[in-house]
Formats: sequence, structure tokens, C-alpha cells
Amino acid sequence: MANYKGHVAGGLGLGVMYIAFLGLLPGRLLEKTGGILENWQMLTGLLVLAMLFGLWPDIDTNSKGQDIFFRAAFGLDVLLIATGHLEAAAYFGLICMFPIIGKHRGWTHSKWAMFVVPAPIVVVPYINRSELFATFLVFYGAAVVGYFSHLLLDGLIIKGLRLKT
Repeated sequence: MANYKGHVAGGLGLGVMYIAFLGLLPGRLLEKTGGILENWQMLTGLLVLAMLFGLWPDIDTNSKGQDIFFRAAFGLDVLLIATGHLEAAAYFGLICMFPIIGKHRGWTHSKWAMFVVPAPIVVVPYINRSELFATFLVFYGAAVVGYFSHLLLDGLIIKGLRLKT
């Protein structure tokens, strides 16, 4: 089982491979992403997202991943409240409690969660501004890749393979 640094490295490593894979795709497949691969801020965002989702499954226990997630969630919730989005703040706070309800290495370490947890990254923009769907689909892919790296390092993708880092 990997530690905090191992999961960050795993998310970063697979994030770099994901970006390299995107670079191999024909240009017409990425034409609606607004030049995401030519923008260093977007590339940095993809890598950060992959690293954060590499940590995310461990938010169900006292960990660095949990510390990072809840600090960011607290800031976002305060921002929602301060801007008068009270209903969104209430739902967001409720959703943030889900991982704490389960046990460690429970649902947050499941293969289905790898696809469902990052889904709002692509679903919310699709509902609100469908012209951004392609761009957010690329970000969704980075989140899934980061999540996958966590499950891989914990030995949950290939049974019997558990990497110590």
C-alpha cells in the first residue's frame, strides 16, 4: 500500500502519461477543447487534478488526502455561503460527509467510485454550458486516471499487485 507521497507520485506519473496519450490523438478529436494541450495552465490543472484524485480515496481516514480535501471543501463552502448560494453550500456540505460515513478502504476504494466520484466534473458543465463538454471531458479523464493510480498502487486493480512506495 502506498503512502501519501507514493499516491502523489502515482497520480503525477499517470497524469503525465495521460497528457502524452492526449498528444497522440488526432487533432480533430481535441479541436473543441480550446487548445488545452497548448496552454500550460490547463496542462498544470490536469496534472494537479490527477494528483488530487490520486489522494482522494484516502479521505475516508485520517490522512494527508483528507486534510487537503477538507481544507479545500471548507474554503469552497465558505465561498458559497458568502456569495449567497446557501442551498448549494448545504448540498455540498452534505456530499462532503459521505466518505466519513463509510469504513476505510470501503466504497471510496471501489472501481465504480473511480468513475462516479469525478462525474460532476463533466456532468455539471454539460448541463449548464454544453459547449464546454469536450474540455471538461479531458479534465474528467485526468481525475479518473488519478483515481486509478490510487487503486493500482493499493493493489485493487491487479489482484496480488500491491506496490510499496
